[in-house]
Amino acid sequence: MEYFFKEIEQIWIDEINGDLLTMKRAVLVAFCIIALCSLGLVMKTRTARAYQPGYEVNDHTALNACTVDGNWTTTNEWTDAAEKQLDGSLNVIFRLKYTVPSYEPLIVYQYYLIEFFDDTTDDPGDYWQICYDGAPDGGTAPKTDDIRMDFVGHNITGFTFYRGNGTGWSPSTAYAWGTNIYIVDGLGTSPLSSTPHWIAEIMIEHIYFGIQADQWIRVAAYDESNGGAGVQAWPESSVNVPEDWGVSWSTNEPIPEALTIGVMVLLSSVSVLIASHYFRKQSRIESCSSGKREK
Repeated sequence: MEYFFKEIEQIWIDEINGDLLTMKRAVLVAFCIIALCSLGLVMKTRTARAYQPGYEVNDHTALNACTVDGNWTTTNEWTDAAEKQLDGSLNVIFRLKYTVPSYEPLIVYQYYLIEFFDDTTDDPGDYWQICYDGAPDGGTAPKTDDIRMDFVGHNITGFTFYRGNGTGWSPSTAYAWGTNIYIVDGLGTSPLSSTPHWIAEIMIEHIYFGIQADQWIRVAAYDESNGGAGVQAWPESSVNVPEDWGVSWSTNEPIPEALTIGVMVLLSSVSVLIASHYFRKQSRIESCSSGKREK
């Protein structure tokens, strides 16, 4: 590393003592690269809309395969996903990530992990719930582009799919279990807790339901044996008011992100300096060679 920085320092010295025109070109190219990176950052910035402030999560592309079976199939199955804590007095988290197995036709599988660390009993009133404002366009009541999924009692018989109707929710059968929706939960341990607790894994195929890349979501869980604690949710909000939900930003980068904009600018600038130094040195060699030939 010390040798690397000495080389960079020497390049700077060579540029200062060398051809001023080449130096100007290098600075101009570096400026263009920084400008392009800044433009990319501006383009990536989303327009602020009326989701609940302070509730944002990045939805990363998956590095590790996900098996929807209600447990951590491998110890690293969910290490590539962002995590959020549900609001409430009980300890519940969720993680999310996605895959794109096909581009023609386009298929996007969205995966969720929910772990309810304080729920250690099998109760018929327990449930998981996920809501989407897929447009997203907010509003104070569920519209037709809003969907809701309830999985009650740890059994498929307790699953209900809803569509918004403008004032509330209407049950719908417009889904295919195992194809565009699949939920499995189980009572067991995980890398996050050695105490047996309820774990849910959920798959939702976004394109089938018309869910856009960036969407507003609400993730909730309820433990009947801790009924006094109420519904645990991210964010703490009404299931009937989409504009009070959180936002999920889709990114095509895995987690952890390998390069930041700052690192990209630094590496680009260094590349410009090295390239400039090389070409200036090559130009001097050719000039010297030409002079020898003239003699």
